[in-house]
Formats: sequence, structure tokens, C-alpha cells
Amino acid sequence: MNEKDLQKVNVYRMPTAFGPALGPRRPPEGVTFDPSVSPRKQCAYVAFRTDGSLLKKMLPMGFTLRGDPVVIFEFSHMTEIDWLAGRGYNMLSVRIPVRFSYDSGQKVVEGFFQPVIWENLTEPIISGREELGWNKIYAELPVPERADGKVVFRAEWLGFKFLELTLTDIESSDSGGLATSPVLHRKYIPATEQWGESDVDYITMTPAGGSKARALESFTAKAALSMVAPRWEDMPTQHEIVCRLAALPRFKYIHAGIYSTVGGKDLSDQVRFLR
Repeated sequence: MNEKDLQKVNVYRMPTAFGPALGPRRPPEGVTFDPSVSPRKQCAYVAFRTDGSLLKKMLPMGFTLRGDPVVIFEFSHMTEIDWLAGRGYNMLSVRIPVRFSYDSGQKVVEGFFQPVIWENLTEPIISGREELGWNKIYAELPVPERADGKVVFRAEWLGFKFLELTLTDIESSDSGGLATSPVLHRKYIPATEQWGESDVDYITMTPAGGSKARALESFTAKAALSMVAPRWEDMPTQHEIVCRLAALPRFKYIHAGIYSTVGGKDLSDQVRFLR
């Protein structure tokens, strides 16, 4: 279904009592979203080689590591988002290069698995989890700080700082930085009353391509990533997530940098793989 057709579909999310839900894939009547100019993004990323046995424990059934055991952390500072009437929000994503086998192993997709994505606004978290199957949760993601030739990105939960990415030696580059591979997710919704069972449990995929994003500028950098393994008291609902990520050894930084883009897509091309 293309973007224009989807905008005519009544998509519901809770609360349903007030009619179909507006959001990134459904504008209000009389409004048109333009993916050629929205959003504007500035992204900072770091990729490092780590312990493959720890990464494998995060992968759903049907997934295997692709190439060296590498994990990528990426911050995105987004502004001028049309479906938020020009407002913005920030995102922190974690990606692992993988192969996903389906149809009894007869078909394979090569891309990235996203075990978790943090965002600092309710609306994209809800629509992304329920409609797309992205593993989104909340964190405070302040605007990056710039001083003395470095840029610092931070992630916090109710005042507890659990991650910090510092980029230095920033130099102009022609690398671009736009994603060119599919991104995979495990969509899971528990069943009410049937505790321990699921109403929904399948893989979804954000295909590569179809985006109207244009690269504006790109830079390489040296990176230092620090994560704090919280006590349960520090992050009661996210303790296990952050501890598992903080336990990943940083054997070698592979690459890091900053890039900015304008434009994108509404992700109405999302695909699901039913089990």
C-alpha cells in the first residue's frame, strides 16, 4: 500500500473511543505531509567490535550474526517533523548486523536487528511499537552539547545518566551516512489474562530504499562510549536492558561520525514475517 492509499485507511490505536488515530502515516484532513523536506536529522554514531556470544543472546529465533560481531549505537536529533506540526524529538538506537532466515530457511534477509530504541516523546514510541513493531522505550535524550571541538550525546532515565557518547577529532567526509540495509524488529504484545502467552509475536522489517532523505553533510570522528550498569533502584523497568548492553566489551572501535539529512519516508512500506 502506498503512502496516499494508507492516508485513506482508518488506523486505530488506543484510546479508540475518539475515532481513528492521527500520526506519522495519517495526517488530519486538509494537511499533506511532504517526505522530501521532513524531518531534518543530525545523527551521531559509533560502531565497535564486541563479544559475539553476548550479541547472539539478544537475537530472536531465525537470526544469526552477519560478519564480525559488531554493534552500532546511533543518536538522532530530529526537528521540523511535519506530523508533529514542526516539532521534533530525539532517538537512540542499537543495531546489530544480522542475517534473518524465513520460509523454513529458504529465504534470507541481510540487514540489522534493532533490539532496543529509546525516544523522548510518547507519540512516536506508541505509534512505532503498535503499528511498526519497533522496540521503542522512553529515555531523556538532551540536545547534544558542543564545546572545545567535541560533541557529547547523553541518555538518561529520570535523571540517571546511563550512556554518553563523546565525539572528537571531527573531520569532513564524503561517506554520506544514510542507511542502505533493511532493519529488522521483533514485534511482541502479551496476551491479557493468558499470562506468559502472546497476542502478537512476529518479525517486522523496515525495507531499505523508498526514502526521500538527502544527505546534507557528513563527518568522521573519534569516539568514546561509556555506559553505566544501573542498580535495579536506578532504573527499575530498564535495568536488565542497560546492564546487558553495558556488559558488551568494546574490543575495537570500527568507525564513528556525524551526518545530517533532510527528508525521509513514513514507513508505510513496513513488512511483517508471520511465524
